[in-house]
Amino acid sequence: MNKKELVSAQEAVDKANAKAQSFIDGIVDEASFVETDAFVIGGNGALGEGVVTGYATIEGTPVHIFAQNADVMMGSIGAVSAKKIAKCMQRACKTGTPLISVLDCSGARVDEGAGVMEAYASLLAMAEEVSQTVPHICIVKGVAVGMTATFAAMADHVFMSKDAVMSVNSPMYLASTLSSIPKLNKMVGYDAYKESTSLAGESYSSMKDLKGKLTDLLATIGVIEREASDDDPNRVVSALTKKYTVKGALEALADDGKYIEISADYAKDVVCAYAKVNGISVAVLANESSENNGYMSEEGIKKACGFIKKANAFGLPLVTLVDSKGFNPDLKQELSGFALKTACLFKAMASYEHPMIGVACGNAIGAAYSALMSKGIGFDYTLATTASVVAPVTADTGIHIFYTEELKQKKGVGSKTVASLEKQFNSEMGDPVAAAGEGYIDNVIEAGNIRPCVSSALLMLLGI
Repeated sequence: MNKKELVSAQEAVDKANAKAQSFIDGIVDEASFVETDAFVIGGNGALGEGVVTGYATIEGTPVHIFAQNADVMMGSIGAVSAKKIAKCMQRACKTGTPLISVLDCSGARVDEGAGVMEAYASLLAMAEEVSQTVPHICIVKGVAVGMTATFAAMADHVFMSKDAVMSVNSPMYLASTLSSIPKLNKMVGYDAYKESTSLAGESYSSMKDLKGKLTDLLATIGVIEREASDDDPNRVVSALTKKYTVKGALEALADDGKYIEISADYAKDVVCAYAKVNGISVAVLANESSENNGYMSEEGIKKACGFIKKANAFGLPLVTLVDSKGFNPDLKQELSGFALKTACLFKAMASYEHPMIGVACGNAIGAAYSALMSKGIGFDYTLATTASVVAPVTADTGIHIFYTEELKQKKGVGSKTVASLEKQFNSEMGDPVAAAGEGYIDNVIEAGNIRPCVSSALLMLLGI
């Protein structure tokens, strides 16, 4: 090939990939993207095989990236395009750099027969290897159907555009089963997913919005290095002692009060967030006791399990803010395997490989205490606020176990008497100082001192 022919071929590839290339340029540092396998052409003659692969930097940090190109064979997956994507993923693993995948794919090239099924299987196997090696951020730009949706689900975090659709089955087929056909993005888009699953982490409305959210996420989990905050690690928030809230605790804990909540609209009884504490990237798991009558829901347990596994893969210290009465499944949930869900939570905690700090901020009752802050499950350092309750059972159950005589002696027990006995139970049986006296809790603190105590514990546990 002479120079003229090379220029001509390059121009053809650039033209075919223009939109996908422009999208990549919009989220990485200016002029940093270097394309790989630019001239790959399969048996169908499609330029670039419907996908652009390469590497770039984001705020100076190297990343590997691939973007499906809907302008070439609708971004569909075939044997050759799958190999091209797999090479990009392998380079990310080999170099230890984050992977960013941009999905806009009409599905498999079914005319390739068994070859395309093998191609998809190789990508999903590679996605599992990536999940064990480097952070994988997936951006669903347009369409992610079939096994492409499964690929997205294997990523650590998924951003979806407002117009994106994602489904394992054909969205057109799903629409045909309904009496009235909605817009596809309303049926299987971000708004449809956000309250029913943790699959779609966040949405984005523009390239500027996406770039900001993407870089903030990478910086918060410690992939991108930014200038350290000058927020005082010993900052005390006295208002938190007067009234504890999860939002208030997260703002008190995080540098400059900034944190990134994941899947905020799904399973609201469990709050999952990434934050920096004294410049250290951490994962925070908190109970929202105003939801589900203060118990962890089946969906909340599932959300917590997924988050814990990802935080472990990221190598982050885990901080739990415990305010839960534990589990309270009904008969239907029990028979559908609720115990399997709770086993998943305990397994995730017991296998956590990085420092864990547990803080009892309200109720730390029964299984919630055992799973989310106990030394027995593997927590390295534990705290309890003066207002917390640490007990095997809730007060309304406890009074019928420990104060049966008092209840018998008082005929026609009224609500005031019950409330008084519950208060007595919490004071006598749920006092965190008692647990501290047995060595299960390292310190009892005012809630407003969460940041100084967690900051110093992190330094101790990390040997900084």
